[in-house]
Amino acid sequence: MAKGLYIHIPFCDHICTYCDFPKLVTQGQRHSEYIQALLTELKAYEKQVGFHDLQSIYIGGGTPTALSVEQIQPLFDYLHKAIHMPQIKEFTIEANPENLTKEKVSYLLSQQVSRFSLGVQTFQEELLKRIGRKHQCHQVKEAVSLLKSQGMTNINLDLIYAIPGQTLSQLEADLAEALALDVEHISAYSLIVEEHTQLYLAYMKDKLTLTDNEVEAMMYEKVIQTLSQHGYQHYEISNFAKSFPSLHNQWYWKNEEYIGVGLGAHGYINGVRYQNTRSINAYIDALNEQKLPIVESNVLSQEEKIEEEMFLGLRLMNGINLKQISTKYRVDVDALYHEALSKLIEAGDLKRIDDRICLTSQGLLMANDVFEQFLLSI
Repeated sequence: MAKGLYIHIPFCDHICTYCDFPKLVTQGQRHSEYIQALLTELKAYEKQVGFHDLQSIYIGGGTPTALSVEQIQPLFDYLHKAIHMPQIKEFTIEANPENLTKEKVSYLLSQQVSRFSLGVQTFQEELLKRIGRKHQCHQVKEAVSLLKSQGMTNINLDLIYAIPGQTLSQLEADLAEALALDVEHISAYSLIVEEHTQLYLAYMKDKLTLTDNEVEAMMYEKVIQTLSQHGYQHYEISNFAKSFPSLHNQWYWKNEEYIGVGLGAHGYINGVRYQNTRSINAYIDALNEQKLPIVESNVLSQEEKIEEEMFLGLRLMNGINLKQISTKYRVDVDALYHEALSKLIEAGDLKRIDDRICLTSQGLLMANDVFEQFLLSI
Protein backbone atom coordinates (compact mmCIF):
# COMPACT_ATOMS: atom_id res chain seq x y z
CA MET A 1 0.00 0.00 0.00
CA ALA A 2 2.24 2.80 -1.29
CA LYS A 3 1.18 6.16 0.13
CA GLY A 4 3.85 8.28 -1.55
CA LEU A 5 5.35 8.63 -5.03
CA TYR A 6 8.87 10.03 -5.38
CA ILE A 7 10.03 11.09 -8.86
CA HIS A 8 13.69 11.94 -9.46
CA ILE A 9 14.70 14.53 -12.06
CA PRO A 10 18.51 14.42 -12.15
CA PHE A 11 19.23 17.49 -14.24
CA CYS A 12 20.98 20.56 -12.78
CA ASP A 13 22.32 23.76 -14.32
CA HIS A 14 25.55 23.14 -12.36
CA ILE A 15 26.93 20.69 -9.80
CA CYS A 16 27.24 21.88 -6.18
CA THR A 17 30.43 20.96 -4.35
CA TYR A 18 28.60 19.05 -1.57
CA CYS A 19 25.99 17.17 -3.59
CA ASP A 20 26.05 13.37 -3.75
CA PHE A 21 22.57 12.90 -5.26
CA PRO A 22 22.30 11.38 -8.76
CA LYS A 23 22.62 14.42 -11.00
CA LEU A 24 23.73 15.57 -14.45
CA VAL A 25 24.51 19.01 -15.83
CA THR A 26 21.46 19.95 -17.90
CA GLN A 27 23.21 21.11 -21.04
CA GLY A 28 23.66 18.41 -23.66
CA GLN A 29 21.80 15.71 -21.76
CA ARG A 30 19.11 13.30 -22.96
CA HIS A 31 16.12 15.15 -21.48
CA SER A 32 13.41 13.81 -23.77
CA GLU A 33 14.73 10.25 -23.64
CA TYR A 34 14.94 10.41 -19.88
CA ILE A 35 11.35 11.65 -19.47
CA GLN A 36 10.10 8.94 -21.82
CA ALA A 37 12.01 6.30 -19.83
CA LEU A 38 10.57 7.77 -16.63
CA LEU A 39 7.06 7.42 -18.05
CA THR A 40 7.76 3.78 -18.93
CA GLU A 41 8.88 3.14 -15.35
CA LEU A 42 5.81 4.90 -13.93
CA LYS A 43 3.50 2.83 -16.14
CA ALA A 44 5.15 -0.35 -14.88
CA TYR A 45 4.43 0.61 -11.26
CA GLU A 46 0.92 1.75 -12.18
CA LYS A 47 0.31 -1.78 -13.45
CA GLN A 48 2.19 -3.73 -10.76
CA VAL A 49 1.42 -1.70 -7.63
CA GLY A 50 -1.28 0.78 -8.54
CA PHE A 51 -1.66 4.42 -7.56
CA HIS A 52 -5.03 4.19 -5.80
CA ASP A 53 -3.53 4.55 -2.28
CA LEU A 54 -1.25 7.50 -3.05
CA GLN A 55 -1.63 10.58 -0.89
CA SER A 56 1.51 12.50 -1.85
CA ILE A 57 3.77 13.15 -4.82
CA TYR A 58 7.29 14.55 -4.47
CA ILE A 59 9.37 15.59 -7.49
CA GLY A 60 12.98 16.02 -6.42
CA GLY A 61 16.43 16.07 -7.88
CA GLY A 62 18.69 17.31 -9.15
CA THR A 63 16.67 20.37 -9.95
CA PRO A 64 13.26 19.61 -11.50
CA THR A 65 12.77 23.29 -12.35
CA ALA A 66 15.98 23.26 -14.40
CA LEU A 67 13.78 21.76 -17.13
CA SER A 68 11.53 23.96 -19.24
CA VAL A 69 7.73 23.67 -19.16
CA GLU A 70 7.85 21.93 -22.54
CA GLN A 71 10.39 19.39 -21.32
CA ILE A 72 8.53 18.44 -18.15
CA GLN A 73 4.97 18.69 -19.49
CA PRO A 74 4.73 15.02 -20.64
CA LEU A 75 5.36 13.95 -17.04
CA PHE A 76 2.54 16.08 -15.68
CA ASP A 77 0.23 15.03 -18.49
CA TYR A 78 0.77 11.41 -17.49
CA LEU A 79 0.34 12.03 -13.74
CA HIS A 80 -3.00 13.72 -14.28
CA LYS A 81 -4.15 10.90 -16.50
CA ALA A 82 -2.96 8.03 -14.27
CA ILE A 83 -3.73 9.41 -10.80
CA HIS A 84 -7.01 10.61 -9.34
CA MET A 85 -5.60 13.98 -8.28
CA PRO A 86 -8.24 14.84 -5.63
CA GLN A 87 -6.80 11.99 -3.52
CA ILE A 88 -3.38 13.74 -3.45
CA LYS A 89 -3.08 15.75 -0.24
CA GLU A 90 0.40 17.15 -0.93
CA PHE A 91 2.24 17.66 -4.23
CA THR A 92 5.78 18.97 -3.73
CA ILE A 93 8.39 20.06 -6.25
CA GLU A 94 11.96 21.08 -5.50
CA ALA A 95 13.22 24.28 -7.09
CA ASN A 96 16.25 26.51 -7.21
CA PRO A 97 15.58 30.22 -6.79
CA GLU A 98 17.40 31.22 -9.97
CA ASN A 99 15.29 29.17 -12.39
CA LEU A 100 11.79 29.97 -11.18
CA THR A 101 9.98 32.16 -13.71
CA LYS A 102 6.44 33.49 -13.71
CA GLU A 103 5.57 31.17 -16.60
CA LYS A 104 7.02 28.11 -14.86
CA VAL A 105 5.32 28.83 -11.53
CA SER A 106 2.01 29.49 -13.25
CA TYR A 107 2.25 26.17 -15.10
CA LEU A 108 3.19 24.18 -11.98
CA LEU A 109 0.31 25.69 -10.02
CA SER A 110 -2.07 24.83 -12.86
CA GLN A 111 -0.86 21.22 -12.45
CA GLN A 112 -1.92 21.29 -8.77
CA VAL A 113 1.57 21.45 -7.28
CA SER A 114 0.74 22.49 -3.70
CA ARG A 115 4.18 22.84 -2.10
CA PHE A 116 7.51 24.30 -3.25
CA SER A 117 10.83 23.42 -1.62
CA LEU A 118 13.51 25.99 -2.40
CA GLY A 119 17.21 25.13 -2.26
CA VAL A 120 18.51 28.18 -0.38
CA GLN A 121 21.27 26.66 1.82
CA THR A 122 22.63 30.02 3.02
CA PHE A 123 22.13 33.75 2.50
CA GLN A 124 25.87 34.47 2.70
CA GLU A 125 27.29 35.14 -0.76
CA GLU A 126 30.75 33.96 0.31
CA LEU A 127 29.39 30.64 1.58
CA LEU A 128 27.18 30.17 -1.47
CA LYS A 129 30.29 30.29 -3.65
CA ARG A 130 32.11 27.87 -1.32
CA ILE A 131 29.44 25.19 -1.77
CA GLY A 132 29.01 25.86 -5.47
CA ARG A 133 25.57 27.46 -5.46
CA LYS A 134 24.90 29.78 -8.40
CA HIS A 135 22.02 31.87 -7.08
CA GLN A 136 22.39 35.16 -5.23
CA CYS A 137 20.58 36.08 -2.04
CA HIS A 138 18.24 38.53 -3.73
CA GLN A 139 16.99 35.75 -6.00
CA VAL A 140 15.69 33.81 -2.99
CA LYS A 141 13.60 36.80 -1.93
CA GLU A 142 12.38 37.29 -5.49
CA ALA A 143 11.42 33.60 -5.79
CA VAL A 144 9.45 33.65 -2.53
CA SER A 145 7.75 36.89 -3.58
CA LEU A 146 6.87 35.38 -6.98
CA LEU A 147 5.37 32.26 -5.38
CA LYS A 148 3.34 34.26 -2.87
CA SER A 149 2.09 36.64 -5.58
CA GLN A 150 0.59 33.63 -7.38
CA GLY A 151 -1.10 32.34 -4.24
CA MET A 152 1.45 29.74 -3.08
CA THR A 153 1.70 29.75 0.71
CA ASN A 154 3.16 26.30 1.41
CA ILE A 155 6.84 27.08 0.83
CA ASN A 156 9.84 25.32 2.35
CA LEU A 157 13.34 26.75 2.56
CA ASP A 158 16.23 24.28 2.70
CA LEU A 159 19.12 25.60 4.80
CA ILE A 160 22.54 24.09 5.50
CA TYR A 161 24.68 24.85 8.53
CA ALA A 162 28.17 23.77 9.64
CA ILE A 163 29.49 24.79 6.22
CA PRO A 164 33.32 24.87 6.41
CA GLY A 165 34.30 28.34 7.59
CA GLN A 166 30.78 29.33 8.62
CA THR A 167 30.51 31.24 11.89
CA LEU A 168 27.72 31.19 14.43
CA SER A 169 26.94 34.83 13.62
CA GLN A 170 26.57 33.93 9.93
CA LEU A 171 24.12 31.20 10.86
CA GLU A 172 22.18 33.67 13.00
CA ALA A 173 22.04 36.02 10.01
CA ASP A 174 20.77 33.17 7.80
CA LEU A 175 18.01 32.38 10.29
CA ALA A 176 17.02 36.05 10.47
CA GLU A 177 16.80 36.23 6.66
CA ALA A 178 14.72 33.05 6.52
CA LEU A 179 12.35 34.28 9.23
CA ALA A 180 11.89 37.59 7.42
CA LEU A 181 10.54 35.70 4.39
CA ASP A 182 7.71 34.31 6.55
CA VAL A 183 7.44 30.88 4.94
CA GLU A 184 5.48 27.86 6.18
CA HIS A 185 8.35 25.40 6.54
CA ILE A 186 12.11 25.41 7.11
CA SER A 187 14.46 22.43 6.84
CA ALA A 188 17.91 22.88 8.36
CA TYR A 189 20.56 20.23 7.75
CA SER A 190 24.08 19.92 9.04
CA LEU A 191 26.50 19.65 6.13
CA ILE A 192 27.76 16.11 5.62
CA VAL A 193 30.82 15.80 3.41
CA GLU A 194 29.94 12.79 1.26
CA GLU A 195 32.38 10.72 -0.78
CA HIS A 196 32.60 11.46 -4.50
CA THR A 197 31.90 15.18 -3.99
CA GLN A 198 34.20 18.12 -4.63
CA LEU A 199 34.23 19.00 -0.93
CA TYR A 200 35.31 15.48 -0.06
CA LEU A 201 38.19 15.62 -2.52
CA ALA A 202 39.29 18.95 -1.04
CA TYR A 203 39.08 17.47 2.46
CA MET A 204 41.16 14.43 1.46
CA LYS A 205 43.82 16.79 0.04
CA ASP A 206 43.88 18.76 3.34
CA LYS A 207 42.46 21.80 1.57
CA LEU A 208 39.32 21.91 3.70
CA THR A 209 38.78 22.16 7.45
CA LEU A 210 35.51 20.74 8.69
CA THR A 211 33.40 22.43 11.35
CA ASP A 212 34.29 21.36 14.89
CA ASN A 213 31.73 19.00 16.47
CA GLU A 214 31.12 21.32 19.41
CA VAL A 215 30.52 24.28 17.10
CA GLU A 216 28.18 22.15 14.99
CA ALA A 217 26.22 21.21 18.13
CA MET A 218 25.99 24.89 19.11
CA MET A 219 24.68 25.71 15.63
CA TYR A 220 22.03 23.01 15.83
CA GLU A 221 20.89 24.27 19.23
CA LYS A 222 20.73 27.81 17.80
CA VAL A 223 18.55 26.59 14.90
CA ILE A 224 16.13 24.85 17.27
CA GLN A 225 15.98 27.74 19.72
CA THR A 226 15.52 30.46 17.09
CA LEU A 227 12.90 28.74 14.96
CA SER A 228 10.94 27.48 17.98
CA GLN A 229 10.83 31.00 19.41
CA HIS A 230 9.32 32.27 16.16
CA GLY A 231 6.38 29.90 15.94
CA TYR A 232 7.87 26.93 14.12
CA GLN A 233 7.07 23.47 15.46
CA HIS A 234 10.17 21.30 15.63
CA TYR A 235 8.52 18.08 14.46
CA GLU A 236 11.50 16.12 13.09
CA ILE A 237 15.24 16.27 13.74
CA SER A 238 15.89 18.69 10.86
CA ASN A 239 12.42 20.01 10.07
CA PHE A 240 10.27 22.86 11.36
CA ALA A 241 6.76 23.89 10.33
CA LYS A 242 4.16 26.48 11.28
CA SER A 243 1.04 24.51 10.40
CA PHE A 244 1.86 21.94 7.72
CA PRO A 245 4.60 19.37 8.42
CA SER A 246 5.70 17.63 5.22
CA LEU A 247 3.25 14.78 4.62
CA HIS A 248 5.41 13.00 2.06
CA ASN A 249 8.56 12.94 4.17
CA GLN A 250 6.60 11.55 7.09
CA TRP A 251 6.01 8.38 5.09
CA TYR A 252 9.77 7.77 5.30
CA TRP A 253 10.00 8.43 9.04
CA LYS A 254 6.87 6.38 9.81
CA ASN A 255 8.25 3.50 7.73
CA GLU A 256 5.35 3.54 5.29
CA GLU A 257 5.73 2.13 1.79
CA TYR A 258 6.35 4.41 -1.20
CA ILE A 259 7.19 4.17 -4.88
CA GLY A 260 10.46 5.69 -6.07
CA VAL A 261 11.13 6.23 -9.78
CA GLY A 262 13.93 7.87 -11.71
CA LEU A 263 17.70 7.82 -11.74
CA GLY A 264 19.14 6.53 -8.45
CA ALA A 265 15.71 6.59 -6.79
CA HIS A 266 14.92 4.44 -3.76
CA GLY A 267 11.58 2.80 -3.06
CA TYR A 268 9.92 0.54 -0.50
CA ILE A 269 7.14 -1.72 -1.76
CA ASN A 270 5.68 -4.95 -0.35
CA GLY A 271 8.42 -5.22 2.26
CA VAL A 272 11.19 -4.77 -0.33
CA ARG A 273 13.60 -1.83 -0.38
CA TYR A 274 15.12 -1.15 -3.80
CA GLN A 275 17.45 1.27 -5.53
CA ASN A 276 17.69 2.24 -9.20
CA THR A 277 20.89 2.58 -11.19
CA ARG A 278 22.69 5.93 -11.05
CA SER A 279 23.84 5.64 -14.69
CA ILE A 280 21.56 7.49 -17.10
CA ASN A 281 22.63 5.24 -19.98
CA ALA A 282 21.85 2.07 -18.00
CA TYR A 283 18.58 3.63 -16.80
CA ILE A 284 17.32 4.51 -20.28
CA ASP A 285 18.57 1.25 -21.84
CA ALA A 286 16.83 -0.90 -19.20
CA LEU A 287 13.48 0.83 -19.67
CA ASN A 288 13.78 0.77 -23.45
CA GLU A 289 13.99 -3.01 -23.00
CA GLN A 290 10.90 -2.91 -20.72
CA LYS A 291 13.00 -3.81 -17.65
CA LEU A 292 12.97 -1.99 -14.33
CA PRO A 293 16.34 -0.23 -13.73
CA ILE A 294 16.76 -1.71 -10.22
CA VAL A 295 20.36 -2.52 -9.26
CA GLU A 296 19.80 -3.46 -5.64
CA SER A 297 16.84 -4.85 -3.70
CA ASN A 298 16.47 -6.23 -0.21
CA VAL A 299 13.55 -8.19 1.20
CA LEU A 300 13.42 -6.95 4.78
CA SER A 301 13.32 -9.53 7.54
CA GLN A 302 11.02 -9.09 10.53
CA GLU A 303 14.08 -8.01 12.53
CA GLU A 304 15.06 -5.36 9.97
CA LYS A 305 11.51 -3.98 9.81
CA ILE A 306 11.44 -3.55 13.59
CA GLU A 307 14.87 -1.88 13.56
CA GLU A 308 13.71 0.61 10.94
CA GLU A 309 10.45 1.24 12.77
CA MET A 310 12.49 2.23 15.83
CA PHE A 311 15.24 4.44 14.45
CA LEU A 312 13.21 6.09 11.70
CA GLY A 313 10.32 6.83 14.06
CA LEU A 314 12.63 8.33 16.64
CA ARG A 315 13.53 11.05 14.15
CA LEU A 316 10.09 12.50 14.88
CA MET A 317 9.88 14.69 17.95
CA ASN A 318 6.77 12.93 19.24
CA GLY A 319 8.67 9.66 18.96
CA ILE A 320 7.14 6.20 18.70
CA ASN A 321 4.52 4.13 20.49
CA LEU A 322 6.08 0.86 21.64
CA LYS A 323 2.71 -0.81 22.16
CA GLN A 324 1.63 -0.05 18.60
CA ILE A 325 4.88 -1.45 17.20
CA SER A 326 4.50 -4.57 19.35
CA THR A 327 0.98 -5.09 18.02
CA LYS A 328 2.05 -4.45 14.42
CA TYR A 329 4.86 -7.01 14.49
CA ARG A 330 3.47 -9.35 17.17
CA VAL A 331 6.64 -8.93 19.22
CA ASP A 332 7.14 -7.59 22.74
CA VAL A 333 9.29 -4.59 21.78
CA ASP A 334 9.74 -3.61 25.41
CA ALA A 335 11.35 -6.98 26.13
CA LEU A 336 13.29 -7.00 22.84
CA TYR A 337 14.93 -3.66 23.59
CA HIS A 338 14.82 -3.75 27.40
CA GLU A 339 18.57 -3.24 27.85
CA ALA A 340 18.90 -0.48 25.23
CA LEU A 341 15.82 1.39 26.48
CA SER A 342 16.95 1.24 30.11
CA LYS A 343 20.44 2.43 29.18
CA LEU A 344 19.27 5.34 27.01
CA ILE A 345 16.60 6.53 29.43
CA GLU A 346 19.03 6.39 32.35
CA ALA A 347 21.63 8.32 30.32
CA GLY A 348 19.07 11.02 29.57
CA ASP A 349 19.02 10.46 25.80
CA LEU A 350 15.44 9.14 25.70
CA LYS A 351 12.36 9.95 27.72
CA ARG A 352 9.33 7.75 28.17
CA ILE A 353 5.73 8.65 28.87
CA ASP A 354 3.53 5.55 29.15
CA ASP A 355 4.10 3.57 25.94
CA ARG A 356 5.72 6.42 24.00
CA ILE A 357 9.45 7.14 23.81
CA CYS A 358 11.19 10.10 22.17
CA LEU A 359 14.56 11.80 22.04
CA THR A 360 15.44 14.33 24.75
CA SER A 361 17.27 17.59 23.98
CA GLN A 362 20.48 15.78 24.88
CA GLY A 363 19.55 12.81 22.70
CA LEU A 364 19.00 15.06 19.70
CA LEU A 365 22.66 16.04 19.75
CA MET A 366 23.76 12.42 19.50
CA ALA A 367 20.84 10.96 17.59
CA ASN A 368 22.92 8.64 15.38
CA ASP A 369 24.51 7.08 18.46
CA VAL A 370 21.05 6.55 19.94
CA PHE A 371 19.74 4.95 16.73
CA GLU A 372 22.63 2.47 16.69
CA GLN A 373 21.36 0.99 19.95
CA PHE A 374 18.29 -0.31 18.11
CA LEU A 375 20.20 -2.35 15.53
CA LEU A 376 19.51 -5.92 16.58
CA SER A 377 22.22 -7.39 14.39
CA ILE A 378 25.06 -5.60 16.23
